[in-house]
Amino acid sequence: MLLKINPRTQALEAVASDWTPKELALERYLITHEEGTVPILSDTVFREPLLLVRNQVQTGAGKRADILALDRHGNGVVIELKRNAGRLGVETQALQYIADFSQYRGRHFLRKFPEVTEANLRSILGSEIDLDKINQRSRVILVAQSFDDGIYALGEWLSTKGVGFRCIAYHPVQIGKDQFLSFSVAFDRSVDALYPLSFGTTLREPGIFWHNIAHADPAWWNHLVTHQQIPACFQNAPGDQGEKILTRYIAGDRIVAYAKGYGAVGWGEVVDPRTYRLLSPGDEDDVLGGECRHRLKVRWKAVTTDLAQALPAETIRKDFDIYHPLSTSVSIDPDSGRRLLDALSQRFGKAKATTA
Repeated sequence: MLLKINPRTQALEAVASDWTPKELALERYLITHEEGTVPILSDTVFREPLLLVRNQVQTGAGKRADILALDRHGNGVVIELKRNAGRLGVETQALQYIADFSQYRGRHFLRKFPEVTEANLRSILGSEIDLDKINQRSRVILVAQSFDDGIYALGEWLSTKGVGFRCIAYHPVQIGKDQFLSFSVAFDRSVDALYPLSFGTTLREPGIFWHNIAHADPAWWNHLVTHQQIPACFQNAPGDQGEKILTRYIAGDRIVAYAKGYGAVGWGEVVDPRTYRLLSPGDEDDVLGGECRHRLKVRWKAVTTDLAQALPAETIRKDFDIYHPLSTSVSIDPDSGRRLLDALSQRFGKAKATTA
């Protein structure tokens, strides 16, 4: 919620607004297109990468679900949007949709929704993709301005039955001609089984991963190279998705840096995951003015300082069968990844040592 300071009393007051977007407009705001083609949902809002399957999707009973998506583990996510308050009944509607969509699993799901291509799945699920295990579990996300307590009680019960349940509250504000939306997680009971630990466990072998540098800006990229860092953004808060992504890396993981619109701009190696830190606002490394303050040290092996010299995503797909990432971090098949690292080393040469 956006608050203003009363100049007379110095008290915080909610900013009143008559503007509320219609549900279809809210739906459009939540959907973006990576690289201009692939539809995904805003990870800033949902706190995780979600691949759009279809919006306004018709169920077997002839009803329409607002949004059907897949998360990074291939689980189905039904998202229901309400313009105002979320009251008892909306979650039952979403559960009806889950019951309908859950019958489509694995390759059957892909035949039912042909717009979900293998390329897009690889871009968000990484090299561990198993097409036979798509949509093994389903969960619900509700988006509304407020929620009845009864919805939270039902969410608690559903989580004990293995159904993940999340409520995201939004607050619309119009100031002059400018319109703003703020989002916050009001309730979250995501079932642990929906989030496999294979990526995060220190028992795994080092792997190869795409890592999106977030801003395809030469000065930003050169800062990361000079200071031997990879970033993550999200809410720039302790425990958020940015911290989780960077602290899942282990020593020996190799990172392929990706700049949106350009491609692979270099690769490096994680030496010590304990070098992770969340910068304080105003830190000397806080060159984006508060954005992307999660950082992890890497040792760059081969990089370009000119984004225009990047190895294009299309070339990488054709030559190595590796698809560009749709989320911050995506695993790469080890054999294909090693060939890509060799190609980047030949293209860019050895990175210069730095004492930063």
